[in-house]
Amino acid sequence: MADVEGLVRTQEGGVVTIRLNRPERLNAITWDMVTGITRYVAEAGPDPDVRVVVITGTGRAFSSGDDIVSGMGDRPGGYDRNGLHPDRGPHYELVKTLLSTPKPVVAALNGLTHGAGWVTALSSDFRVARSDIVIGDIRAGKAIFANQGVGLLLPALIGKSRAMDLLMTGRVIDAVEAERYGIINRLWSPETYEAELATFVGELAQGPTKNYAAWKASVNRAVLEDFEEYTDHERWLNLILADSADRTEGVQAFREKRPPKFTGR
Repeated sequence: MADVEGLVRTQEGGVVTIRLNRPERLNAITWDMVTGITRYVAEAGPDPDVRVVVITGTGRAFSSGDDIVSGMGDRPGGYDRNGLHPDRGPHYELVKTLLSTPKPVVAALNGLTHGAGWVTALSSDFRVARSDIVIGDIRAGKAIFANQGVGLLLPALIGKSRAMDLLMTGRVIDAVEAERYGIINRLWSPETYEAELATFVGELAQGPTKNYAAWKASVNRAVLEDFEEYTDHERWLNLILADSADRTEGVQAFREKRPPKFTGR
């Protein structure tokens, strides 16, 4: 299995762990990492030796999101993330794969969880976390709308009102509030996190995986049925916003590490 720069894949017993491994960039996600996670999860689905998939990060972040500073806007092969064409893009394939693969997927949130990292977590079956993390979409602060399915996933998880609050304001919340909202399933102290995670994943790995697959297909059916049409609608909206002055200013301000000055244009 070919290695993917920025990812480390290991397997111990029936547990495959996919570790985002760019700690110097807070595990910011590149195009290769998006397609790599998708491939690793897809390969785990039919593999009888795999019973659980864990996605986590190295260092103090799960992931800070797409690496927009280092070229995430351009992908080899000419893919236009805002264009309207049959290829719905790597993030669509990632979310669809996480939702549909017939094995439990655990997002083990070890630190900051934002942007595309937040998308990956929301698309997983379980979100477990250290009690000292912060989590949230944050892209509204950069006038970036590329929500990659969040507008469908988050309201289904926590309700429309709370989802609107988090997505429009771009605010982050701590782990306790995230658990109260229903975003996080299990919350453990930094001192016990590794041991609790190992116990939780080990129990899943010993369980009836075919039964898990049935529940997963049942629970995710409605979202998966809507996902193609939703993604096309999302891309129409993105097309409208892609060249807005506010979006350009938001990204530029982020690169220059300064507060943005939005004009509503």
